[in-house]
Amino acid sequence: MIHPSRRALGLGAAALPMTARAQAAWPTRPVRLVAAFAAGGGVDLLARIVGAQFERGFGQPFPVDNRTGAGGQVGTDVVAKAPADGYTLLATSSAAHGVAPGLYPNQPYDAIRDFTHIGLIASGPIAFLVNARSPYRTLADFIAAARAKGAPMTFGSGGTGSLAHLTGEMVHRRLGIEMTHVSYRGSAPAQADLVARNIDAILDNLSTHAALIRAGTLRVLAVASRERTPGAPDAPTFAELGYPDLVAAAWFGLCGPAGMAPPLVARLNAALREATAKPEVQAQIEQLGLRAEGGMSPAEYGAFVAGEVARWREVVRIAGVRIE
Repeated sequence: MIHPSRRALGLGAAALPMTARAQAAWPTRPVRLVAAFAAGGGVDLLARIVGAQFERGFGQPFPVDNRTGAGGQVGTDVVAKAPADGYTLLATSSAAHGVAPGLYPNQPYDAIRDFTHIGLIASGPIAFLVNARSPYRTLADFIAAARAKGAPMTFGSGGTGSLAHLTGEMVHRRLGIEMTHVSYRGSAPAQADLVARNIDAILDNLSTHAALIRAGTLRVLAVASRERTPGAPDAPTFAELGYPDLVAAAWFGLCGPAGMAPPLVARLNAALREATAKPEVQAQIEQLGLRAEGGMSPAEYGAFVAGEVARWREVVRIAGVRIE
C-alpha cells in the first residue's frame, strides 16, 4: 500500500482553505455558456434567458457561445473536454443528451460520465396532430381508420432520428397500428404537407405548431405529457386515453464538465431554481411554448438524463433507426 508522505499531507491540508476560498469567490471572470445549436433556436434562447439571470445573481457576464455542428456534438464535446472549474457550462437538450447517444454510438464523449449534471430548465411535450379538416376528431377515430385502411398511415417529422420521429415510432407501435415515417428537413415542410393533406399526421413539439392550432387549421389528438398542457388545454394526454407510458417531451438542461466541485454545483442549481421560479422568467419561457422546470436537484437531474438516454437508445434499437 502506498502512503502519502507527511509533506504531501501538509501540502494537501494547506491547499484546502485556498480551494474553499476559490470556490466561494467564483465567478471572478466571465463564464462561457455554450449552446451547441444555432442562434434563435430553443437551446440558444433558453441559454440567454438563464445567462441573463445568472449575470444578475453572480455579478459576472455569462456570454452565450454558439458552437454548432454534428447535431449538437461539436459544442457538447467542447464542454466535455473543458476544465471543471465552473467557467464553461453547457445549455443542453433532449436532442443532444437524450436521443443522440442512441443514434451515434461513437460519440467522442459519454453523455453521462463526462458531464456534471446541474439541473433541468424547461420542457415541452410532443403532440400528435392531424389536419382539422380530416375525419379524425379523436385518437380513437385515427386508430379505427388505420386498422380499416389495410395500408400504413403516414406521419411526418422534422427529420430522421429527431425526438419527434422516435416518439412517432414509439406511439404507433404502442397503439398497435402501422404508420410509415416521412422525413422532412425541419418542421415547416412537414406542417405544410399536413395542411395540404399529403400526409395523415405529424408528431412534433406542440409549441412549433401553436399558431395553426389556435387558428383551427390543425387538431391535436393527444399530447405526450403527464398532464394537460396550456398550449392545448382541450387535448387529452395519451395517459388519459389509456396509454400512461406514452410520455415524451423536448427538454432543456444545464450541465458542465465532469468533476465540478459539489459546492459549486449546488450554487448553480440553487440559482437555476431561483431563476425559473420568477414569474417574469416563466413568462419568457412560456412565450417559447415551453414550461419552466428547475425543480430537480443535481442528483435527480443526473438520474433523469440517464433514464432518457436508456429509454431513447432502446427506441432507436427497436425501430431500427439509422443515421447515414
